[in-house]
Amino acid sequence: MVVNIILFIIFFILSTISLSGLGTILNQNKKNFLLNIIFGYLIVGTLITFIHFFLAINHFVIAIIFLIGLILNFQNFSFSHKSLKKKNYFLILVICILIPIFISQKYHEDFGYYHLPHIINLANEKIIFGLGNVNDGFVHNSIWLNILPLFYIYNDYSFVTLSTFLLYVIFIIFSIEQIISHNKYSESNYFFIICIFYLILKFTRISEFGNDIPALIYSILGIFFFLKYEEEDNLEKKKNIFFAHFSFVVFAILIKFSTLPIILLTLYIFIKNFKKIIKEIFKYNYIIIYLLAILFFVQQFIYTGCFVFPSQITCFDVSWFNNDFLNLGKNLELVNKSYSEAYEFISSDEYLVNFNWLPYWFKRNYLEFTEHLLTMLIPVILYLLLLSNKNNCIYKSYSFKILILFTLIGFCFWFTFSPVYRFGVLYFLSMIYIITVKFYNKKTFSKKIFLILLVIFFIFNFSKNIHRISKKNYVTFGIDNIKNDYISYNNYFTNSPISVFKPNIEANNLKGNGWQGRLCWDIPFICSYNKIKVDLINYYYVISKLN
Repeated sequence: MVVNIILFIIFFILSTISLSGLGTILNQNKKNFLLNIIFGYLIVGTLITFIHFFLAINHFVIAIIFLIGLILNFQNFSFSHKSLKKKNYFLILVICILIPIFISQKYHEDFGYYHLPHIINLANEKIIFGLGNVNDGFVHNSIWLNILPLFYIYNDYSFVTLSTFLLYVIFIIFSIEQIISHNKYSESNYFFIICIFYLILKFTRISEFGNDIPALIYSILGIFFFLKYEEEDNLEKKKNIFFAHFSFVVFAILIKFSTLPIILLTLYIFIKNFKKIIKEIFKYNYIIIYLLAILFFVQQFIYTGCFVFPSQITCFDVSWFNNDFLNLGKNLELVNKSYSEAYEFISSDEYLVNFNWLPYWFKRNYLEFTEHLLTMLIPVILYLLLLSNKNNCIYKSYSFKILILFTLIGFCFWFTFSPVYRFGVLYFLSMIYIITVKFYNKKTFSKKIFLILLVIFFIFNFSKNIHRISKKNYVTFGIDNIKNDYISYNNYFTNSPISVFKPNIEANNLKGNGWQGRLCWDIPFICSYNKIKVDLINYYYVISKLN
């Protein structure tokens, strides 16, 4: 425990400094230390995705990436040091309040299923053709899974969620700084207020920090910079703001395709300001973002034979392509629309037509929706009630109609394909903003009231996690471990030297691992739930699925 705390402090300090250095490659405003860190993840995603085409993402590769970031930070030391010095006490205080989130983390349902196995695959072997045949969870990849190996240290996965935790903390601090450093009316800052109140109150456990929270954070940033673009008058600043908006929108989509409708905001700015922006999009920083997207879709093709899941038109008849990939879209839709509530009464095909799924879905989800919506709405109402009224109210609508259109399209997209609450948080936050922003416009911003509420919500977050930790029999610094036994199928259905394993469900049941005993967790490379054939062609593994 003590060793892990020391490692946590070291990793946190080094990673923030390194990520900030990497972020200066993209961020034109190198003085903004926190924003540099947020940009730094995009560079890490680009580097790891590219390097993995040729090398395993082992400790040496990770060390080189960190070293590059430290060197770049040193080159811009006069900028980052001054920026950090102004906010270091505040940063340390927020980190200390949020650290209990990181202690004895309860794993989320996908962690042992495909998150950790994907990290192990990255760390052990360069890119594998047909990786989707190993595990259905690999069929639709997320760029965030490529970033998680940053803290996979000597086969210990206690710290692999540190990347997500660090992003969460830095985003909270960045948002608060934006709000309190501009003691005036701002619709973009009001959107931040809605979001951070919700994030602090609701995301109190790391178990909720799968790929959803990074996608949500970058989506929030995309909307924030969309609003900020409309508020800004200086042309040069507008160019930098649009690049931040564009970068974070692309990254959010690569993390979670459920955020795809946000691209509408980008298209709106681009078309409306075409003459001002057209020359900008050919600059080197934009090219890096294009490269990141291209690398991601090439990786997706190598994993599945399809550039976009589950679109058949983007699939090719390569040896590792599997028609079952296309059926996964329907299976996911059934899961997301709560077919588990109705499988005894109705066939899967009939369930999805004519909105037959709607009553079952509503019954399964309405309590969760109510809880989350109240968590969003009540703090905002309280905040607005505490603010004093303006004497003179001049309403400014910064592209309000396009934001309404985005929210409506977002809800339609979400409701059609994946109506699970966590995939629609962005649209609910946007809805709360749209409903309440006119009321905010009639109020006078108060830094004092904002900070008082913020402290109360931080205390709630802290106390909730301290209570959770106090109820545990064994406290760990990092993720609660599951150790599954496994059996080898190497001689059964492979024709190469690579070892293939699967969970030993019977032994894991005796351990009391429950349904987690069916998952790969940290079973050695390569763990598969399917019968597969592995070929070694030109020094690359090519995996196909056996019937």
